[in-house]
Amino acid sequence: MREDRTRRGLLRNRNYVVLLAGQAVSQVGNAFYPLAIYWFTFSLTRSSRDLGYLATVISLTALVSMLTGVLVDRWDRRKTMVWADVARAVLAAGLALLAGFGHLGLIAIFAFALFLGLVGNLFGPAQISLLPNVVGMEELGAASGLNQGISAGAGLVGTSIGGFLMGMFGPATLLGLDAASFVVSFLSVGFLRLPRSATLPQGHGREDGRPARRFLGELVEGLRLVYGNGFFLRIALVGALVNFAFMPLNVLDVMWVRTVLHLGAFAYGMLGAAVTVGVIAGSVAAGPLMRRVDPVRLMLSSLALTAIAFAAFSRLPYYLPDLAVLVVLGVGIGIVNPVALTLFQRAIPQHLMGRAVGALLATMQAASPLGAMIAGFLATALPLSTVFLLGAALMLATLLLAFRMPRPLEMPADTVPPAHPQ
Repeated sequence: MREDRTRRGLLRNRNYVVLLAGQAVSQVGNAFYPLAIYWFTFSLTRSSRDLGYLATVISLTALVSMLTGVLVDRWDRRKTMVWADVARAVLAAGLALLAGFGHLGLIAIFAFALFLGLVGNLFGPAQISLLPNVVGMEELGAASGLNQGISAGAGLVGTSIGGFLMGMFGPATLLGLDAASFVVSFLSVGFLRLPRSATLPQGHGREDGRPARRFLGELVEGLRLVYGNGFFLRIALVGALVNFAFMPLNVLDVMWVRTVLHLGAFAYGMLGAAVTVGVIAGSVAAGPLMRRVDPVRLMLSSLALTAIAFAAFSRLPYYLPDLAVLVVLGVGIGIVNPVALTLFQRAIPQHLMGRAVGALLATMQAASPLGAMIAGFLATALPLSTVFLLGAALMLATLLLAFRMPRPLEMPADTVPPAHPQ
């Protein structure tokens, strides 16, 4: 009942609803993008190595979040989100035009993927850092769960209709729709009614020392916030290894659909939709479960569920069983993400959130580029099912690192920023 009242309160918060609506549309476009770019790449070269190279480029962009997080703690966060959306809309439109006119080659795909990823890793930390000032700390857990649920629902729409649209009209159409979704996101962020004190980091304007030295000091401070906290360091390391182990499925799912299942674009989209259905279910369950189950145990059991489902997927080269297993896999992901994010947001001071989020995300993605490249090469020598099984086995082994994890901390109540619902 309390969770229901909290969610109703969130939905009366105009700023939160506007932000949520814009991001829901944007997430539909974000679901279109990987469908189109991976399908187009495999159609162009029929090479698992090229899929691995593409995923490597995309993964490498996540590492700059360590730097962009520092910038987010210096800049107006709403304006940062707006200009990031403008840049992404222009880049996605350019990608769509090249694809539509038949001039999109492998080098251009890699270049656009690189720049889209770089800009996206500026938007993400800014959004995460702004959220506590939009909803307040008391409603932060519910907001994080609702955000992921709505995002997953939008992703479900995108992956469900994306495969159909791609089969009917080609990848260029999806890329064009992705560009349009960034315009909607840009408008929604622009319509937020927040005082400047809520969009600027606390302590903004204190400029001590040379710019380069200040930047380096803030970067190191973000790393210390993560690496100096036993709980977050362990979370970051577990996340890095899990992401590494999960890369074969992220990189080679299109190859699985086309060379193992022998199906087309619609089936490819529905595999992503199955994961998203599970993520929605997990997101809905995350809030109530956090009140009843120790958060650390909840994360570990959810990660174990994800790894077991991944192993089952590798042994089932059949379409309908694959869909069912991917739903279960999505449930695990849907629980882990909002639980971990909520614990992190509750423990980090608001004015340091950007650099801390950047350091955490960069660490968790540090091994992903190598994982993507290895997955692409392994698929040239081993059956895809074996590559997937190796990834699942590594995920299960990684859970050993999470045993006896230190307890998470929370900020004192008097350091929590106020919400600005109007």
